[in-house]
Amino acid sequence: MKTSMKKVLSLALAGALALTSVFTVNAVDASNAKKAAAVKTAKLSIVAAKDKAVDASTTVTGVAISTKGALSCKYDATLATSIASASAVVVSGDAIKVTVTATKGAVACTDAAVSVLSANTEIAKVLVTVKGAATTKATKSIKFKKSKVVVAAGKSTKVAYTVKKAATADAAKKVTVKSANKKIAKATLVKGQKKVKIAVPKKAKAGTSTKVTLKSGSKKAVLKVFVKNPAKKVKAKKATVVVKKNKTKKITVTVKAQNNKKATTDAIKVTSSNKKAVKVKSAVAKKGKAVITVKATKKAGKSKLTVKVGAKKATVNVKVK
Repeated sequence: MKTSMKKVLSLALAGALALTSVFTVNAVDASNAKKAAAVKTAKLSIVAAKDKAVDASTTVTGVAISTKGALSCKYDATLATSIASASAVVVSGDAIKVTVTATKGAVACTDAAVSVLSANTEIAKVLVTVKGAATTKATKSIKFKKSKVVVAAGKSTKVAYTVKKAATADAAKKVTVKSANKKIAKATLVKGQKKVKIAVPKKAKAGTSTKVTLKSGSKKAVLKVFVKNPAKKVKAKKATVVVKKNKTKKITVTVKAQNNKKATTDAIKVTSSNKKAVKVKSAVAKKGKAVITVKATKKAGKSKLTVKVGAKKATVNVKVK
């Protein structure tokens, strides 16, 4: 049968399957070919060619399925099971409804020619190709603009995030957010904004922490949430510390926090009065203390370290010998 006109119809199938069909249709009857709903079974309305008259009295005697290269995809006989079944009936006038069902494990580039038969004569044809799940995920990446956040008990804050869709995707996947421990922090998406609201309950213990996970498709981002644990008192363990030339040393400062069973969440800032003698390498908060690492230069000298933890501070004298 000669094709009077070709038209491509894209159908969405559940389970990320799609059917693309090319079929015989008269221009005046093009409206008969409508996009099917997103269901496992796709129903296509087609019409016969002008030289193959069809009316309400026409008896459809069968539907033949051929799995050889109907379209441009390479034929592979092992993929023929991607088309599970097909059926056709005359519904009104010259319209024929063809139902094509794809298997759950349908693989991309499986071609099939579905022919509608009447008295063993082909009166219409639907060329079908099954497309499997897209190889590129709809979401390319998702990230929080911060890696951690400190929130006081009974308070809340908003943290921005970015989400990028893949170049081949129509849109990024739906974004969801979940807190690992709602007794420490609750997380909700802010409507109309790319932000997550972090709310810490009043009963949350100072210094405790949890993780908030943001997901879109197969991509995810993690934010660590700490309940504010301010320093109440800071004191140098030793008033004076001696460091050998060109050597490093760890200096401990005692920190009494609101919850002394946990490390303070306050920022630690350490300054050296004489950087030519002593340089500050790092400062880390730990349970009940802050550990400062310093390095002495090659020259002997003195320096006064000022350790500020939140609003509290202490001083340590360092001698380089």
